[in-house]
Amino acid sequence: VAVHSCKGGVGKSTISLGLARALLRQGLRVGLLDADFYGPSLPVLVPGLPTTEPELSKDGRQVHPLVDHEGLVCQSFAFVQRLWRRRIGDGSVTLQGPLIAELVAAMANHTRWGSLDALVVDMPPGTGEVPITLASAFPLDCAVVVSTPHRLAVLDTVKGIEMLHKLDVPIPAIVQNMALFRCSDCGSTHRPFGDCAADEFHKRLPHASLLELPIEHDGGLEGSLGEHFDELANLVMSPEAVPEVGHQGSGHSLPTETKQYSIPHWPTLMATAKLELR
Repeated sequence: VAVHSCKGGVGKSTISLGLARALLRQGLRVGLLDADFYGPSLPVLVPGLPTTEPELSKDGRQVHPLVDHEGLVCQSFAFVQRLWRRRIGDGSVTLQGPLIAELVAAMANHTRWGSLDALVVDMPPGTGEVPITLASAFPLDCAVVVSTPHRLAVLDTVKGIEMLHKLDVPIPAIVQNMALFRCSDCGSTHRPFGDCAADEFHKRLPHASLLELPIEHDGGLEGSLGEHFDELANLVMSPEAVPEVGHQGSGHSLPTETKQYSIPHWPTLMATAKLELR
C-alpha cells in the first residue's frame, strides 16, 4: 500500500504510520518502508528503535529490518545510511540518478521482511524516480493519496493521481490532512486551508473515499485519530474497494523478485555510494 503525495509537508509520513498502526490493530503482520530518500522520518516517528547499523545476512545480500515494541517491521533509508556512515562520517547524504533507483529496489525487495500481510510504503513527494521504481520493483496493490484542502496542494495532488493512474495503481482513498479544527472556546469548526476539495477529487476518482483529518486531536495516532485510521485501514484492505487486496489471509512471503534490478551485495552497494558521494 503506497502512501503518496506530490506536495511536501502535508503529513504523509504521519498518515503512513497511522495506517500501519491501524493494520496492526486488526491483527495483521505489517511492515513500514520509509522510501523518502530526501527526508526519512521513521526514526523520529517511531521512538525506541535501535540506533546501530542494521544487520546483514551472511552473504551480504539481505538487510535485516528493525522491529518496534508493537511488532511493526520497519525499514528506512535512515537505517541503511548507517551502513556507510562510519566510512564517510556524519553529515548529509546526497544521492542522484541510477543509484537512487538501485537503492530503492534493494530496500523494497531485499530487506528480510519475513511473512507480512501488508507493507505500507511511505513514498517521497513528487513524481520522480522513486515511485516509478517501486511500482516496477514489485506490484503495488493500491495507493492512499494525501493532501490538504489548500489549492496548491490540491493541484499537485492531481499530478500524483495522474502518475498513479499511468502506473495502474488503484486509489481507494484520499486523505485531506489538517482539514479543520474545532475551536474549544466558541465550538465552531474552522477550515484554515479553505473548503474541502471533494468535488475536484471526485472528478478524477469517483469511487475513492475522502477522509478529512483535523489539525488538533487528543492522544496521538491511537487517540481521536484512531477511528479515522481504522476506517482507512478497512478501505485499503477491502476486496470491494480494491479486488487485489483482502484475500491475503496467509500473508505474502516477502521479498519478491525484482523485475529490473539484480540482487544487491549491500557492502558493494554502499562502497559505490561512498565513491559517488565523494
